[in-house]
Amino acid sequence: MCKGVINGCNCRARTNVLSHGSNPEWGEEFEILVADEVDDVSFTVKDDNWIVVIPVDQIVSGQKIDSWYSLAGPTQTKKHGKPMQAQAAVPARRDSTLEQSKSMLRKSSRGGGKMLPVCLQGEIDISVEYKPISQDPLWNSGVLGSSRGKEARVPDGGVPHVYFPLRKGCRVTMYNDAHQEADHHSQVRLANGVHWEPESCWDNIYDAIMDCRVLCYVVGWSIYDKIKLKRDPNKTEAEAPYLTLGDLLVKKAREGVRVCMLVWDDKSSLNSTLLGFGGMMATHDEDTRKFFKNTGVHCKICKRNGGSDDSMIQKFQTDNMFTHHQKSVILDATGLEGGPILDIANLDKGSPRGGDGTRAWTKNKLEQLRRRSPGHNSPATGAKPAPNANMGDETLKRRLITFMGGIDMCDGRYDTPRHSLFHTLATVHSKDFHQACIAGADISKGGPRQPWHDIHCKLEGPVAWDVYHNFIQRWRGQAREYRQKQLLSLDKDKNASRLHVPVIERSVTKEDKGNEDTLSQIGDQNYGETWSVQLFRSIDSSSAAGLPRTKAALKMGLSAQKGRVVDFSIQEAYVHAIRRAKRHIYIENQYFLGSSHAWLEDKGVGHANHLIPVELALKVASKIEAGEPFGCVVVLPMYSEGVPDSASVQEVIFWQGRTIQMMYHIIGQAMQRAGVQNQHPKDYLSFFCLGNKEAHWDGEPTHAAAPPAGSPYEAAQKHRRFQIYVHSKLMIVDDEYVIIGSANINQRSMDGARDTELAMGAFQPHHCVGNKSTVGNYPRGQVHGFRLNCWEEHTMQAKQLYEKPESTECMRELNAIGDQNWQDYCSDQVNDMSSHLMTYPIQVNQDGSIGSLKDHEFFPDFPAARVLGTKSGTLPDLLTT
Repeated sequence: MCKGVINGCNCRARTNVLSHGSNPEWGEEFEILVADEVDDVSFTVKDDNWIVVIPVDQIVSGQKIDSWYSLAGPTQTKKHGKPMQAQAAVPARRDSTLEQSKSMLRKSSRGGGKMLPVCLQGEIDISVEYKPISQDPLWNSGVLGSSRGKEARVPDGGVPHVYFPLRKGCRVTMYNDAHQEADHHSQVRLANGVHWEPESCWDNIYDAIMDCRVLCYVVGWSIYDKIKLKRDPNKTEAEAPYLTLGDLLVKKAREGVRVCMLVWDDKSSLNSTLLGFGGMMATHDEDTRKFFKNTGVHCKICKRNGGSDDSMIQKFQTDNMFTHHQKSVILDATGLEGGPILDIANLDKGSPRGGDGTRAWTKNKLEQLRRRSPGHNSPATGAKPAPNANMGDETLKRRLITFMGGIDMCDGRYDTPRHSLFHTLATVHSKDFHQACIAGADISKGGPRQPWHDIHCKLEGPVAWDVYHNFIQRWRGQAREYRQKQLLSLDKDKNASRLHVPVIERSVTKEDKGNEDTLSQIGDQNYGETWSVQLFRSIDSSSAAGLPRTKAALKMGLSAQKGRVVDFSIQEAYVHAIRRAKRHIYIENQYFLGSSHAWLEDKGVGHANHLIPVELALKVASKIEAGEPFGCVVVLPMYSEGVPDSASVQEVIFWQGRTIQMMYHIIGQAMQRAGVQNQHPKDYLSFFCLGNKEAHWDGEPTHAAAPPAGSPYEAAQKHRRFQIYVHSKLMIVDDEYVIIGSANINQRSMDGARDTELAMGAFQPHHCVGNKSTVGNYPRGQVHGFRLNCWEEHTMQAKQLYEKPESTECMRELNAIGDQNWQDYCSDQVNDMSSHLMTYPIQVNQDGSIGSLKDHEFFPDFPAARVLGTKSGTLPDLLTT
């Protein structure tokens, strides 16, 4: 195997492992994104750690490097973790003898007047071409490249060189939080004055499962059979007339729907009556397995196993530290008029299936079947749902839809934009009290509950089949052989004939060039509200079957790492979107740490070298130096889930502090170089968290027990406050491009070989910069509406300033709201907070240095939990990064 290492600590690429004796031929090409400040790049042949080191000055000179290099194995190959200067690479003379090449290398290896012993072990052919970001036509270009001229326009706006292609003619419904209250009406307006209409995620999922007739495939980090997706705010959970998730899935299985589930197996949970333990993560995996046994629901509890070529230590790390973190529901839905579509047998019995497997309805027939479009937070796309949804003899074929994102269908996730702490304990949270940040918390002792803010989406159209393929690959890779027959056969199963299977349904091992099946699309691509959507993953071949290997993998953006194929396209999508950004980036994420290769201290920790934080900082710095306005807003939890003074939570916060320190350092330096006056680093980059306080009310229920005296539980209950836990995985760029998924901004989620993740990137082609539908060249489509909807939830306002989020005025307004809310949150006065957005409690200085806020070294109510965290000294870095 050959690997490329930047400055000794940052491995950016690995080849496949070959066993071709003394003359291996990899023939592999990589397109590698870099954002590294380094001196050299090394190439190592792992057979015996033979090495070539090429100075960065040669690589960035503008000339393509394409030469044979002598492999060196000195008696000292490294010092203090860095390749020694004596190892500078020298091209080998193909007509020279080994001794002559050896002499050349020795002559070039003199560093500081001292010569090291060198042993040559053959040669390696290396070709490297460096392309600076300033020459990338996508840099600052927006989604469709409209700012760089016609010659630089991107053909479709998709991310190149990744496994799944961009799918056109789709529809996206975006959800903030699991539920929306009926009396909530957004003030956000889209293009042409249309109001944004938020929808209830779990209501929609419940209704979709009730309506499915063919298949229902469910994936989750945690899935709990006893939770209720649908609830009545005026009744307790027990009184509400809705089925639990477990009963709902069993009901559909007994109706003949093929129900399959993939749930992560937390190895710390025990399958034992005597030794019953819910596991470190309390995911209910064993409860779920037992509930669905012999019910007709095929429930597979799957471990996160290491690769076949991993060492014993690596297998242990993967098995015990990493998870299956994807969340999706894939199921059939009512067909659409003018969409996917027709059961030919009902019109022309015995007709063979056509090339596209469909036949268009006549105009008169469509008029007879016309019906109101299903709800979604956009104007209709022209496609109508079929009638006869409940008829056994359906006229239109059913289509595939999927829900995916960050919300697990388990306890504690049901919440609304109000994020109540105490008010709902007697109703919708009476049997769903979740508080993982306070030791010993229980509803018998009263609140506060742990409010939950999250982001999810529904995907319709061709991209739904890509989510389906992800499920199939995982099932085939993780379920035992006898379980393979539990999947619905699209070719042989009689019930599957009711489902429209489009052209893009293909063998997962074949290369897909993005062939379009227009009859799977939701409406006309030329219609203003159509979407283009692309699926991304973090996953490897130990968790997904059918990933192509060797050169075929490289063509699809996959990487070979120690005998396994790795897809880390979520990171590629984030970096791609950041580099295209023109004005503004908005992020919500549960974690925010990485780019450890660029940290000022603790460099390289946990190999947390994903590029997202440093790319964000460099983007902001480039705008400062260009004199252009730019704003980046990041919303995080106050602290990660768990008791905030515990070793694991404190270390995560510590690494997050190192990340933020690095980013503000880069921005501070850029401001100094540009001679920026009357601006502050937070005018360009600001971090926030969310919190709530609730006053007492008349008739408030009492509780049977009380928290321990002097505990954080007692303090939080006394002050009637708690953080709103941000579990989102969202990025919005320039109000035209959105990423939603399960992936956190940390190495676990972005690596590809750690946690398995799923995300989608999407935009509306008619609502991008440069299109006629924009207002003053500002997009006003659904991505814009969703950002404003989130800001309206967090600030309880829909201000005109929010229309231009890159402006200094907008950034300062958000910071002013955040500062005031932080003061209100920390106050001993018990009042309802006016809104939820709070400044993240760190001090950012004019030069970009950071520290603790005055009098706020520790989090409120937790006197031992440091705001900037502490290193544990015992926990493995792989676990907390």
